[in-house]
Amino acid sequence: MSEETKNLLLRLKKEKKVNKQIEIIQKLKEHNQEEMVNHVLLVHLDRKDHDALRMEILNAINCNDDAIVKPLAQILNDKYEPLSVKEKAVQLLGENRGKKALGVLLSAVKKYKDAKLVDNISYALTFFEDNRVVKPLIKALRHDELRLQALTGLARNENLLLSSFDLIKELTFLEITKSFEKLHYEQIMNRIFDEFGFNNKEELISAIKNKSIKNMINDYKKKQADIGKALRKVSR
Repeated sequence: MSEETKNLLLRLKKEKKVNKQIEIIQKLKEHNQEEMVNHVLLVHLDRKDHDALRMEILNAINCNDDAIVKPLAQILNDKYEPLSVKEKAVQLLGENRGKKALGVLLSAVKKYKDAKLVDNISYALTFFEDNRVVKPLIKALRHDELRLQALTGLARNENLLLSSFDLIKELTFLEITKSFEKLHYEQIMNRIFDEFGFNNKEELISAIKNKSIKNMINDYKKKQADIGKALRKVSR
């Protein structure tokens, strides 16, 4: 641990004023790759007397550390937590991309009815490349209030998009009625056309109906797997 990190942690331990604690936490964000920093921040996350402080902690923690999953799950399951804190927890779980984080999100998307929170969960699910996210994402695509975030996420994660027959089928027959959804939808459809060599939606629909697109998807998956193997060899 660097001397700067040690000094910041000591200052945080001694500091009594919340505004000063927030300033220290903001500086600790630059050191969140160090395990002890995340540990200390998660301990302070238990404080429920100051939402602004907790939001700064959530902004500062390292989302790649699996130690964050349990406390974030507790936030999601606490009915007294403010929506803003829950939304940030959902974002971090998505960015974590781990199996435990995915389990928490899949459980949450079934449990919650609040459209705004489910909207955030749907977007977080698009960070994963796992077949289990397909069903809740299709449900989101069919929901007027949830569709935009699902489209936004799928436009970003093309591996998830191009690896799923069910998602491609759902998107192909989806009716887009809102102008602000069209940009992401067109981006998605153009990516499908480019990858699989379709000139228009009619050709895509035909490939879906005769199931020939499934072979194209399998070829895409194999290509991505080969790329992954090659990259792992290079990194060794």
